[in-house]
Amino acid sequence: MLRGIDKLPGVANLHYNLGKLYDDLERYPEAIAQYRRAIEINPKHTLAHTNLGLALREVGQFDDAIESLKRAVALQPTSQTLAQNLISTLNYAPDMNTADIFDAHKKCGQQFERSIAQFAARNASVGEEANARHESGARPLRIGYVSPDFRQHSVAHFIEPVLAAHDKKNFDVFCYYNDTVSDDTTLRIQSLVPHWRVLAELSDHDAARKVQEDKIDILVDLAGHTNRNSLMMFARKPAPVQATWLGYPNTTGFSCMDYRITDALCDPVGMTDALHTEKLIRLPDCFSCFTPPAQSPTVGALAALHGDGIMFGSFNYFIKMNERVIETWARILARVANSRLTLKYRSLNSESVQNVVCAAFAKHGVASNRLVLLGNDASQLDHLARYNNIDIALDPFPYNGTTTTCDALWMGVPVIALAGKTHVSRVGVSQLTNIGLTELIAADADSYVDIAVALANDLPRLAQLRGGLRERMKASPLMDAPRFTRNLERAFQEMWRTHLAPIK
Repeated sequence: MLRGIDKLPGVANLHYNLGKLYDDLERYPEAIAQYRRAIEINPKHTLAHTNLGLALREVGQFDDAIESLKRAVALQPTSQTLAQNLISTLNYAPDMNTADIFDAHKKCGQQFERSIAQFAARNASVGEEANARHESGARPLRIGYVSPDFRQHSVAHFIEPVLAAHDKKNFDVFCYYNDTVSDDTTLRIQSLVPHWRVLAELSDHDAARKVQEDKIDILVDLAGHTNRNSLMMFARKPAPVQATWLGYPNTTGFSCMDYRITDALCDPVGMTDALHTEKLIRLPDCFSCFTPPAQSPTVGALAALHGDGIMFGSFNYFIKMNERVIETWARILARVANSRLTLKYRSLNSESVQNVVCAAFAKHGVASNRLVLLGNDASQLDHLARYNNIDIALDPFPYNGTTTTCDALWMGVPVIALAGKTHVSRVGVSQLTNIGLTELIAADADSYVDIAVALANDLPRLAQLRGGLRERMKASPLMDAPRFTRNLERAFQEMWRTHLAPIK
C-alpha cells in the first residue's frame, strides 16, 4: 500500500536526517547507506551528496568521496563551504596529481575573490597609508593573527609559544578570533597579546573594516581552508601585506594572499613553488614551533621489554590511513614477528568504524587480534600516557602527522616518516631533521618498511632513543620558541621591506 511513498519529496529528507544521526554517532557505514538512499530518491539533494562525500572520506574511500563532493559543488557552485570541502579532501587522496590539486585550489580562490573585487579596489589606498605611517619608524610593525583555533586545538600548540616570545618593543601583536568557544587555552592566549578581537559575529565585510581600523601591517591567516576560516575577509585585502601559515598544509589559491610561511625541508626550493599562488617564505629551521602540554606523563620504559612483542602505533586521524598506508603497515607487521599495531582516534569509539578498519587490514593479511583500536580518552594527560604502550610510531602519507608526531616524539616514541614531494607529505621530514633523526626518514615505501623493521629488531637502539628523545626535542629548534620567533619576525620584516621598496 505504501510502495510509492519513496517518491514523495519528504522521504529523501527522512533518509538524509537518519544518515546525519548515524554521522553524528560516527557510524559512517550506516550513514553512507542512508545518504545514498536519499540521493536515489532525490538526485539533487545537495546536503546528501556533501555528507556522503565526507562520510566516505572518513572510511578511506577517496575516489567515491571526491566524486560525491564534486556533485555537491555542481549543484551549488556558489557555495564556498562546498568548494572547500572538496579541495581540502584532495590533500588526503593518495592518487591525486599535485598539479590538479593546485589547479583546484587556484580556481576556488579565483571564483570567490571575483565576488568581492569591488571592495578591494575601493580600499587600495590602505597600503599606501600604512607605508607612510611606518616609514618614519614611529611605531612597531603591527602583526595580526587570524584564527578560529585559539582554543584547545592543534594550532594552539604551535602559535602560543610564538605569541609568548614576540618582541613586544618592535612588534605590536593583534589576535582576531573567529569563534565563540572560550577555554583555558583561549584565556592563556588572550593574556599573551595586547590586542584581542573577536570576529565570530561579524560579517567578512565588517571584519575587514575592523582590521583596517587597527591599521594592521601584516595580517596572518592561521586556518586556510579549514572550518570557520576568514579567507573571504582576507580577500577584501584589509592589510597591505597578507600571509598564510600553520593551519592548512597547502596554498589558499587566493591572489590576495601574498606569502605562505614554510621552511626549506617541507618546501624545498624549486619543488613546490609552482604549486602556490603565494610567494613562499622559508624560515631557516622549521616552519613551526611546538610546546607540549603543561602536564605531560613521564616517559615509561620500552613497551617491548614486557615481552609481548613490538607495538607499532599511529594516533592520527583515520582518513590519513589510505589503502597505500595500510598495505605498507601490513608489510611491516608481516616482517616483525609478534608485532601489533595500535590505532587511536576519536571515531574508533564506533564499532562500525572498527569493523571498517579491521576489514581494510584483513585485505592485506592482518588479523584483527593484531590491532588495538582506541577512541578518545577522558583527558589529554590520559591520551599522552597511551604512548607509553607504543614502541615505534608510523607516520601516514601523503598527509603526515604534525601535532601527533610531536606528541609521539615528546613521549619518547620514534616516528618513521616517508618523504613526499609536497608540503603535506614532508612535515615529518622537517620535524625529524630538526631533532637530528634523518635516519628515520624513508625515500620510498620499501625503505619505510625496512627502517621500521630494522628498528623493531634493535631493542637496545629503541631503548636508547626512548630514553633521550624528550631531551633531544627540548634542545632542538622544534622547541626553541625564542629562536623560532626571531626567525619569524625577520621574515615579517623582509615582507615589509619588500612591500615598501616599490614606493621608495
